Amino acid sequence: MNRSKRNWHPDFIKYMNLIIHHPNYAGLPIEKKSDGSYRWITTAKSEIGRGRINWCLNKAKELGIPNKAGVYADVMLAIHPTKIKVCQTCGRKMSLYYLYPNTNFLKSLNKCFNSNFTECDNICDIWDALVTNGKKEKELSLFLIKKGDLPLSSDSATKMEIINALEYACRKGGKKCLGPGAMSNFPDRFDGFHTYNRCCRSAQDKGRSKENLKSYTKDRRAYEYWSDGNIHAANLFMGTAFFKGTSADHIGPISLGFIHDPRYLQPMLSGDNSSKRDRLSVNDIEKILAIEERTGVYPMSWYSSLIWNYISRNYKSNPDKVSNEYRNALKQNMTNFMFILWYIMTHCSTKGESLLVSAFLEPKFKYFDHAYKFNSLGEIVKTFPRHHTGRTMGETSRYIRIAIASVYDYFEKVNRNQNPDLTTGEISTLNEICNQIITAQPTEYIKNNIVSLVETIEQRLIHQL
Repeated sequence: MNRSKRNWHPDFIKYMNLIIHHPNYAGLPIEKKSDGSYRWITTAKSEIGRGRINWCLNKAKELGIPNKAGVYADVMLAIHPTKIKVCQTCGRKMSLYYLYPNTNFLKSLNKCFNSNFTECDNICDIWDALVTNGKKEKELSLFLIKKGDLPLSSDSATKMEIINALEYACRKGGKKCLGPGAMSNFPDRFDGFHTYNRCCRSAQDKGRSKENLKSYTKDRRAYEYWSDGNIHAANLFMGTAFFKGTSADHIGPISLGFIHDPRYLQPMLSGDNSSKRDRLSVNDIEKILAIEERTGVYPMSWYSSLIWNYISRNYKSNPDKVSNEYRNALKQNMTNFMFILWYIMTHCSTKGESLLVSAFLEPKFKYFDHAYKFNSLGEIVKTFPRHHTGRTMGETSRYIRIAIASVYDYFEKVNRNQNPDLTTGEISTLNEICNQIITAQPTEYIKNNIVSLVETIEQRLIHQL
């Protein structure tokens, strides 16, 4: 087996042998090395990786699983023979179902029941331990039903009915209470799941170590939506004393297409920020318009600009549409845009990624060449050249890596509630664009065609408002 540079636990090696030779995986591509061992790990862009994707999509048809966001994770979970995965690092066995408490849920649970459970404790074991220590089952039932917004009665629902409902709500319904023992990672891993389990995630995934989680989250939020704005200045402003004791809130949520820029950030208590999420209100719109008038900085990323222009012209006469119809149009447009990026990446291989980087990411590299000084409103009062170090020289590479990875992640999250809604004609145009990429047409020509496609989709969404 391919051990890379790590010593893989003997039980994980046994697990690999079980999976590789199990009939459920018959025909799933895997490379055999000259010494007779197998390469468990590949990349999505490789020939083996593309073969795995085709195999999985065919398996989805066979199983009747829809080809939409999360299809890889659904298929690989469905065919897994044991639903239990061994950790490559420590050998610990953990369920692939969403049965392990996530951070905020765990804090609430431990506080409510005066307990000391960890993120690696199975919720079934937590239930048993609490009941054994004298906690009432009804109290625990009420807690889980409330946290999961479950349509169950604490008077009649059994332990497993509640846990199964909560697991499904977290795996497929977007609830954040519980997570899996190992995250989905297809086609990179043969079985479709990360080699390390939840127990060793922070140690093995350097970007997820506790000491790096803050910067990881900030970078990902900054880059994952391919946002416009001075992205580097926004990151710097978020780390200043202006936000001490608070969190930085995007007045216009970047998940709806608004830019990542210091002028559109405001301090907000962490709890309030978490509650706000991607909501949009009339008050937000008026704040955004006031900032735009004061600074001259356009608030919306290019791919949502037509919808934003429509909203800014019509919100006063239709205030009741802001939090629902207008927000949903922006959210749907974001999903459609991310789908276009994903489609190009998965249908044009490395040429697709290179084109998108050149057309939409590289123009923002200029922001990383400067350092900035801000006033309390996030306005840049001084700009000066940066002194580049070994670390800063890698920022644009990290930007590209996170932006590209986020597109794949967006369509592999099984709790994604919004599906792309491109028409047959729009898909046809997208296929034409892919052909232009594969045949190496000029970048600016292809970029203009992508922009034109996005604007066509925006106009369609506007007509539905």
